[in-house]
Amino acid sequence: MKTDRAFQALIGLFHDIGKFRQRARWGQERRPHEEQGADWVAQRLAPRLRFLPPEDRQRLVSAIRDHHGSPYDRDARALIAADRLASGERAPREEEEPGDPAREPLRALLPALQLPGRTPQPDAAGWGFGTAPLPGGTAEVEAWEAIFPRPIASIAPDYPGLWEGFEAALEALHPAIWETPEEALTALMALLRRFTWCVPAAAYRDEPDVSLYDHLRMTAALTVCLAELPEETLRRLEEKTRTGEFPEEPVALLIGGDLSGIQRFLYAISSEGAAKSLRGRSAYLSLLADAAVEFLLRELDLPPTQVVYRSGGHFYLLAPLSARDRLPQLADRLDEVLIQAHGGDLAIALDAVPLKARDFHLKEGGLPERWAALSARLGAQKSRRFRRSIARHYEILFGPFGGGGLRPRCEVCHAEAETGGPLARPVETRPDEGVAKCALCRSFEELGDDIARRSDFLILRPVPGTLRGRLTWRTVLEALGVEFRFCDRRGLRDAFRPGDRVIRLHDGDLSPVEGVPVHDFRYLPAFTPMDRDGTIVELGEMAEASEGTPAWACLRMDVDHLGRLFRYGLGARYSLSRVATLSHLIALFFEGYLRVLCRRVDPEARHLYLIYSGGDDLLAVGSWDRALELAFRAREDFRRFAAGNPSVTLSGGISMHPEKFPLYQAAAEAGDHLEAAKGLRRADGRDKDAFGFFGLPMAWEDAEWVREWARELGRLIRPDGDGPRLARGFLHRLMSIAGLLEEEVRLAGSERLGPEDLRRMVGLHRARWRLVYVLARQPKEVQPILQRLQEELLAEGGRRLRWLSPLARWVEWMTRGGSPDSPSDQEVER
Repeated sequence: MKTDRAFQALIGLFHDIGKFRQRARWGQERRPHEEQGADWVAQRLAPRLRFLPPEDRQRLVSAIRDHHGSPYDRDARALIAADRLASGERAPREEEEPGDPAREPLRALLPALQLPGRTPQPDAAGWGFGTAPLPGGTAEVEAWEAIFPRPIASIAPDYPGLWEGFEAALEALHPAIWETPEEALTALMALLRRFTWCVPAAAYRDEPDVSLYDHLRMTAALTVCLAELPEETLRRLEEKTRTGEFPEEPVALLIGGDLSGIQRFLYAISSEGAAKSLRGRSAYLSLLADAAVEFLLRELDLPPTQVVYRSGGHFYLLAPLSARDRLPQLADRLDEVLIQAHGGDLAIALDAVPLKARDFHLKEGGLPERWAALSARLGAQKSRRFRRSIARHYEILFGPFGGGGLRPRCEVCHAEAETGGPLARPVETRPDEGVAKCALCRSFEELGDDIARRSDFLILRPVPGTLRGRLTWRTVLEALGVEFRFCDRRGLRDAFRPGDRVIRLHDGDLSPVEGVPVHDFRYLPAFTPMDRDGTIVELGEMAEASEGTPAWACLRMDVDHLGRLFRYGLGARYSLSRVATLSHLIALFFEGYLRVLCRRVDPEARHLYLIYSGGDDLLAVGSWDRALELAFRAREDFRRFAAGNPSVTLSGGISMHPEKFPLYQAAAEAGDHLEAAKGLRRADGRDKDAFGFFGLPMAWEDAEWVREWARELGRLIRPDGDGPRLARGFLHRLMSIAGLLEEEVRLAGSERLGPEDLRRMVGLHRARWRLVYVLARQPKEVQPILQRLQEELLAEGGRRLRWLSPLARWVEWMTRGGSPDSPSDQEVER
């Protein structure tokens, strides 16, 4: 990376650091924030930046001190214009009185989102975050409460304590980090992310709903972009923004990337070895997107400040306008690697739209339209992927495929052995397995094993981008110029080489480890059930460990209306920083907190396997009862994460199976149940926010009702239960009545009824009386409970009667009455 671009990123990252210090020393030192920031940088930061010559360190201090003035330095003027553009997103306070920066917390964005047609969240502006560093993945559950918004009236910000932690973390960095701009910028951004995510960028005259971290990194990204503009353009931009005018002048390029083919790649595998392969495959997809971002940053000579967002197979970068000319060539190089490695199964769509200065104005800008235009361009790219590469790779993309005959074939992905081309793909059968696997599938198993056993650190190492060797997940990423290595604490020293970037997983502490520098931190959404002998618990073992019926389940969940939330939820407050904040928060829940939640649901770490969680969705397998509990807990906590906002919801689907059921098919069934849940529409018009299980989609409020009564009835039927008891025959009678009620619903929805159907309809109406009779015939000591159940079932015109079947089946499974071999979901659907 060029030193001048590192310098531009640095002045943007630290131009407002004085606001943080000012709030920490409020009442002790009342000087302008730019003066406090410049003095702190001069004393604590600039002397460490050994990659900068002395004159540039002085320029750094001067640019921070004068970023509200009229400096002569060209980079300083780019900073001033960038700060004004980034600040154009600020919304004036609705209150007449100005805010108190020393007491004002960061207001939460999720509670304030509102979809068109949805009821607004009451007191949407009344939620905020306390002042605490981002928690570590191994921290106590209480530490993770920091990411959940609280009523602002209950928050007493501790900026002095937060600042003290920031300075201590800066002091603790390894000295070698300051030798190169890449390492220094990576570490400084990690520190700012950890400590300023909860600090408002502005609080006196403006609404404090943008974090200082997001304002600093957006200003840094824009400074890098503006610094490349022609002198006359930069001068004109600086003059016009001084008077509050944001001209129709292109200033930056918003680059978007989207990894496609994910579903087919993950689930189009056989049951042989699927459990071992799936975790590695999902991790590989995340690493592939990371490698693509690193490839673009390196090729475009951009600092890490230019990454707006990356998660869930999507990424967005801010780049100088000149980068547009390079994009087609870089897209072709990405295509080349993915075609050779995956034959067209995976692709990365890459495109960009220019951003004008006016787009950054909150009231007059067109940023939502620019973002929508980029999404449309990416969608078009995905529909015609590899268009520029078809002529070169026609046979790889369109066949004929395979040689047939006696060539070995992988029993996991069905690929034939390949010895030609730049990447060899041998297929081997090991004596201890008895299953033929190709080199790529075997490498995915090894990756999943690394994540389970050696996931304390992730080493990122630049390598020459060559496409050759055995086809493994490593060789594909190395072709993009980066090598990833997972290691534990004991293996870090041996694995580390100078020039590596070390990422601590699950923990934001960047202190050196046994003399090895730590540059960054990341949350790895991994939760792996481990046996006492150190092996990964198999699905059959998790099934046997279930409560009641021995079965395992596959759970899939994702956020509802995410695209519309980003497009319309912010309303008139749509800005790049707010979009980045929303993306960061949602990813924090799925990539950081879900792992913690799994540990709460499965403290023994023997019942749940979190295969994927990132962006806005998750996939988990495990004992059926724990997977169900995870679904309800995830929904409860996500609702709390959004402060109960009815516009921000989560839907899920779960399928439950016997031990030998194919994992890929279970994932597909869970996906079908998820889609059915997303298709649910309530009587009041609200859609989604639902859960599909036991073959039925239901609103979460109804699912909660079924859950509560399943627990209640389960306590009455369990053989070892104390107190009042119900016989198991009670469940079978409920199931019989539920079948009659379902038949009634089916016939009522028919357009034409014959005489026999009408006679059946008359008979089916007796089901309600039969239900009352069955409940009344139970022992006297359980009658108060059953009377309450009857009242709730028959209330509101008997609306809940349709949930009698999943309720009875849930209780049956809890009390070892259910059989995973029976096609329960299909039976219910019929």
